[in-house]
Amino acid sequence: MERPQQILVTGAAGYIGSALVRALLERGHVVTAVDSMIFGDQGLADLRQHSRLHIHRMDTRALHRGHLTGMHAVVDLAGMSSELAAESDPAGADAVNHRAQVRLAQLARSCGVPRYLLISSCTVYGHAGTQDCTETSPVRPLTHQAQHFLMAEAAILPLAGLGFAPAVLRMGLVHGQGVRMRLDLMVHAMVLSALRLRRITLDSHGVQCRGHVHLSDAVAGILAALKAPAAVVSRQIFNISHHNLSGAAVADAIRTELGSTVVVNPLGGAPDLHHHRPSHAKAQELLGYRPEVDLCAGVRGLIEVLGSSACAEPPEARALRWIHEVLAQGREAKAAIEHTAVFGRIPAVVPRAVGSLTLQ
Repeated sequence: MERPQQILVTGAAGYIGSALVRALLERGHVVTAVDSMIFGDQGLADLRQHSRLHIHRMDTRALHRGHLTGMHAVVDLAGMSSELAAESDPAGADAVNHRAQVRLAQLARSCGVPRYLLISSCTVYGHAGTQDCTETSPVRPLTHQAQHFLMAEAAILPLAGLGFAPAVLRMGLVHGQGVRMRLDLMVHAMVLSALRLRRITLDSHGVQCRGHVHLSDAVAGILAALKAPAAVVSRQIFNISHHNLSGAAVADAIRTELGSTVVVNPLGGAPDLHHHRPSHAKAQELLGYRPEVDLCAGVRGLIEVLGSSACAEPPEARALRWIHEVLAQGREAKAAIEHTAVFGRIPAVVPRAVGSLTLQ
């Protein structure tokens, strides 16, 4: 058992956050979980009565010194995790994927929090050709999301100093069964299509390569960075990934598990410029990070949960679709308020209240 620490996790009810919170509690830590719950609270619902878990339903931008006093570490997972969602609202994405992170890191430093981890993404490498990407490789951001990650990294790492050790973890594409499932992640969407339609459609012939990592290994990377000495992680960037695979290779792995009746349909069109092969050698050497779950095992787990007749597909499991629904509700709520102000009565149907768009 590790020495108990107080750790604040933002985006704590999200896909990665809910898995991380459980891992921290299992190791005896006291966890403060912060989440706007825009995608619901199911990621933490079964932990509400846990004696070492304190849940705050709030936007990270509302955090103040009282929330961070006495913390040993902050793990910042809050933000728009969907590239499409970030592209649909660049200004909002900048607010939550860049400026909110910088503010929180500055606040953590001023409160004497020793460790801060920014969870970034390997998408910052963009199109890198066939060479493996190390943490010092050129970055070529192709989306607003990647640009915001890089801006946050550039502002936060220089905050390092005596008593404050910020670090960046660039995640590969995460997959695997989680408490708060997402169905719009690449591997998840492909497995679901194979199960429901017996078909997987590949854009650009599926030749683009990305780094992939199982959810449990992504969490293991975060835990390793929290446990490592401050001198090892301070002002450092680490790739947390595992297998570098093309879309076609992922489709082949799914087809191997489900059988030859699954048809893989490679479409042409413009090539996907996201093409990179992140190396996790640095994390392996300095953090002792050793991913254990290969893609085939991850696919088998997804087939089991997504193929179940009891598998729920709530709209919030697909980030962009849910954001559009929430925004529509917000517009309706605003109209209802204006209607009340003008006519002095509430319309017959008023949509449920919607929160701030800090998205996990």
